[in-house]
Formats: sequence, structure tokens, C-alpha cells
Amino acid sequence: MKTANVLGLAMTVALAACSGQSAPEAAAKPAAEPAATSSAAAPASADAATATTAPAAAAPVGDARSLCAAGDDVVISCKVAGGAQLLSLCASKGVSDQSGTVYFAQGEAGKPDYVFPADKSAPAGRFKRTQLGFAGNTGGYAYSFEDGGRKRIFYSVSGERGLEEQGVLTVAGDADKAESALGCEPGSVVRNEDDALFKFTRSWDRDERIDQHGLPAKR
Repeated sequence: MKTANVLGLAMTVALAACSGQSAPEAAAKPAAEPAATSSAAAPASADAATATTAPAAAAPVGDARSLCAAGDDVVISCKVAGGAQLLSLCASKGVSDQSGTVYFAQGEAGKPDYVFPADKSAPAGRFKRTQLGFAGNTGGYAYSFEDGGRKRIFYSVSGERGLEEQGVLTVAGDADKAESALGCEPGSVVRNEDDALFKFTRSWDRDERIDQHGLPAKR
């Protein structure tokens, strides 16, 4: 059975509480994000070809709740529901478009098997951040990047009646359905965006595909 995409889930919950009319996609700032301890390690590069699938002994662990290196900030991280893997989007302290690093890592604690990008070049527009807005005070955001013809989307949606969902979708090209969907285990999400980091991620370009069509459906 097809799993509804997050947009459908959010709108269904919202419709139950509201009048049944969907609000247009909006760019509302997400609810305040709780501070947590950061950690991290890694790189950044402007090229899909710079990703690596090698086990990352090169990514030291600063916090068992993320794959970010010690001293780096956790933009968002979580444990995969029903598994041992972690999903982490990390940034070095004081990162900017021209300096520092932003990177995504996936794998078990201390042993990421996928890191993007593999080098340590500055972010320079590689990652995008798109606001998600639905009816009934429901919304969120999605971080996305492309690597080797595939897009990964780390999303977070919250709203009325305790709606809370985060995870990573992997999509081939502009497909409407995800090749894979990894959900975050409830209660495992970590964020540690200080004002400077939050302002930086908010300055990223929006993902035009997500802006126009919403999140891809899960298979």
C-alpha cells in the first residue's frame, strides 16, 4: 500500500482540526527549535561527485546522538526508526558560503558509511532550505542536496494534535515518489542551531521542486 507523503499527512491532520480548506504553501518560520548538544565532523563540496560511501573513520564522533564531529554544530540529526543508523546534517562553527563546512552523514554512530560532500570546500549554495506550510498551524522545513543524480531531503514537519514527523527521503531526479524513505525515531531528533547558524541556513536558496510540488510521496 502506498504510504502518503508528508504533505498529505500534514494536510489530513490539519483538515481534521480546521474547515477542510488547504492553505497555500507558505514560508512561515518554523516553531522554535530546542537547543541540544552539538557534535560533528566532515566536509563540503559543490559537486555531486565528491560524496563518499567509504566507512568514515575520518568523521570523529562528538555526540552519540549524531554523526557530527566534536566542535561542529548539529543542524538536525536523528536515529532511524527501528534501526541503528543515524542521519545528521552538520556545520562547522562560524560557517559561511565562503568558509567552513556543511555536510550530511548517514550510518551507525562513529561509522558513517555515506558522507556528502567528501572534501572540505565551502558550502557555496550546495544545500537548499525550503519552508513547508500547510493548513491548521502545520508546517516545517526541508533541507535538500543533490548527489549523483539523486536528491536527499531531510525534512521536519510539526503541527496540531501532536503531529511530529522527521526523516530523509531519497529521490531520483524529479520523480514524484521517493526511492527510499527513512523516518526518524520519535524523541531522537537533535537540533542545535544558534542564531548565526539559523540565519545562515535561512539564507540558502529554496528548492524550486519542493516549493512547487511539496515533498515527494513515500513508496
